[in-house]
Amino acid sequence: MWNEGVAAHAAFLADYAINPLGVKSDSAIAEVVSSWLERAAPISDTLVIACNTLSIRYEQLREADPPGTSPLKVVSMVDCFDAMVRLEAELLANKKVLVVGTAFTASQPLHAQILDRVIPGVCVDTIGATELERKIARFEPWEGVADPAITAELKNAIGNADVAILACTCFPMVRVDLEALFPDVVFLDPGAYCPALIEGHHEAGQKRLAIEVTGDQVPAASVVSFAKSYLDEESVDHYRSQ
Repeated sequence: MWNEGVAAHAAFLADYAINPLGVKSDSAIAEVVSSWLERAAPISDTLVIACNTLSIRYEQLREADPPGTSPLKVVSMVDCFDAMVRLEAELLANKKVLVVGTAFTASQPLHAQILDRVIPGVCVDTIGATELERKIARFEPWEGVADPAITAELKNAIGNADVAILACTCFPMVRVDLEALFPDVVFLDPGAYCPALIEGHHEAGQKRLAIEVTGDQVPAASVVSFAKSYLDEESVDHYRSQ
């Protein structure tokens, strides 16, 4: 979204007080959903829930009991997943599709239901990759294709798939390594379909990024350093860590 000029004036919450979220209970995840909505409402008219675990729980809660305090527009990774499936339906048809996410994401039927609704009869499986998510999210030393976080179970699951959907926001950060390890597998990132779901663009030169880091799992300086390296540093002129 940043490089496409969408939501260029943004506040980024690196919520390490909740990490790892994907192994927590439904009620604990629901509490985080409420806290994010309340935190975002007074500072922005748009919230991107850039976490697949929270996105699934948000959609479940919204369907059962719509939250009270919330920004005007909420875009979840479930929305992005749905957009991806619709746009890539021809690619996904008649393929063995694997959804790679957190333990919570893998335990929920929502992604498989979206796939089957758009592509009836699609062959889909899911797998939780907690070790991989934890290592990437915490900026732990990474050993590329030989990293033990790519477990034997994960290797086997991806190796048996035609298409692997990276249904955790962290996983695209190692997409190049995964593509090198599994050259015959097509990898898709639902987050890449988010910009089209966000209304409004900003002119060049208006970009601002405020970063807030919670918890002590990862130093704020590491998050800021990563943001500078991952984004176009020349176009970013403001960071704030708390």
